[in-house]
Parts: sequence; structure tokens; C-alpha cells
Amino acid sequence: MRNADELRQAYGRLIAAVEANDPDALTEIVHPDIVDYGAVPGQPPGLAGIVVWMRGMHASLSGLSGVVEDTVVEGDKVASRITWRGTHVGSFLGLPATGKAVKFSSMHLLRFENGLATEWWGVPDLYGALTDLGAKFELPSD
Repeated sequence: MRNADELRQAYGRLIAAVEANDPDALTEIVHPDIVDYGAVPGQPPGLAGIVVWMRGMHASLSGLSGVVEDTVVEGDKVASRITWRGTHVGSFLGLPATGKAVKFSSMHLLRFENGLATEWWGVPDLYGALTDLGAKFELPSD
């Protein structure tokens, strides 16, 4: 089992690989058969799916960057709060490019085994992202 600092560093390398849009770096930290419990519709399974998601995020959000705000480590799991930022340059959440800056948080829980991420739960604040992009939400009036 890895210690807490090693797991935090491994998670940081994973986020850095996503930020750099670097599939080769992902292969060093993500198990080929990772289970992504928050996969988007149509996303392939395993590492290939994480790469598809990453490339899609970069196609939608130019300058995509992630800042790890908090981490908690227990056993073989890392829980974190991360803030993603980028400029909306391609279709994102069904919205055509707006050129607007977008910022949203995600909560992650990753399980590591033998130094590789094997399970990933991710919950992004899509409401916050849509609000940044100008989506309007109306409550019923009755």
C-alpha cells in the first residue's frame, strides 16, 4: 500500500496529464482497465475512454487547466475537489462555442492499486459550468 503523500502525488500526476492532454503520461498512472463510474454517454471503457474524455474536454475548452483544491486520502483512495478552467471554443454540454471563460468544480474519488488508478468516480458541477456559459434556468411560477 502506498502512503498518503505518494497517493496525493499520483493523483496530481493524473490531473497534470489531463491538463497537458497527454495520453502517454496517463498510461503511467491509469490502469488500462480503469472503471470510470462517471463516464459520459458513448465513452469507451478503460483508459481508452479516459483519453476520449480528455480529448473532448480539450476540444471544448481551450487552455483547460485543473487546480487541485483539497485532497483527503484514506487507505487506497484519494478524494479531491478540483477546479477546472478553460475558454469555451467547441461544443460543451450541447452548447455551441461562446468564447466565454468557464470555471467549475469537480469532486473526485479514485482508488489506486500498485500505483495505478483503477476506479474513478467524478461528479462535476455542470450547473455551474452552464451558468458560466450563459444558460438560463427558470423555476416554475406556480
